[in-house]
Amino acid sequence: MSAGGGGRKTPDELLRELKARAAELHRRLPEMRRAARERVRQHPAVRQARARRRVRRGAAVAVFALIALFLRCECQPAPPVPAKEEARAPAPPASPAPRPPPAPAKPKPLHAEGQRLSRARFTSELREAPPWMDEYRLQVAARSPRLARCFQGAGRPGALRWIASVNPKSGEVSDHQLQPVGAGGEELRQEQRECLLEALSSPPYRLTAPGTPALPDRVGLVIEF
Repeated sequence: MSAGGGGRKTPDELLRELKARAAELHRRLPEMRRAARERVRQHPAVRQARARRRVRRGAAVAVFALIALFLRCECQPAPPVPAKEEARAPAPPASPAPRPPPAPAKPKPLHAEGQRLSRARFTSELREAPPWMDEYRLQVAARSPRLARCFQGAGRPGALRWIASVNPKSGEVSDHQLQPVGAGGEELRQEQRECLLEALSSPPYRLTAPGTPALPDRVGLVIEF
């Protein structure tokens, strides 16, 4: 075609121009993406949402670590703490020893025969922890995020003693007792009690106890929050 058609471009020229523009856009695409991501990142709403997520994640990790750290077994009684020795006052100066009293008359031997009786012997042993106790404690600690949600809104930290009957074969727990520990312990609300029993009971625990009869065993744990 001739160039006298009013300055119109041929289809080949238009095609080459479109290809050049597409190549230029393709080359600038990574830079445009980075600029768009930076604009979104600097938006006030996005920054506030990211800050809130960091705070919630840090609080959940702290609660999980605190509960897992203070979760301990109460199967055996703690050894008695020896009392501190009281400070003794200085001894008074020694006084002269009094004269010993006269020795009493030596009694004469008695002639009698008696029957020797044998005494019964009783042995007592400390109750040992069940063989599956470590597995049980680890699985309770794994439920710490669910337990932490039951104490949301608590005014101050505290401790809770949980005693239950554990069936090592089925992994089910029953006959629960929840008792606040310490003088400052607050009574549990009804919704807190239901939340704790749901988190501690479901799903059942998976315990391995070879050679152990499938009878419920009464165990207790202390949960601090």
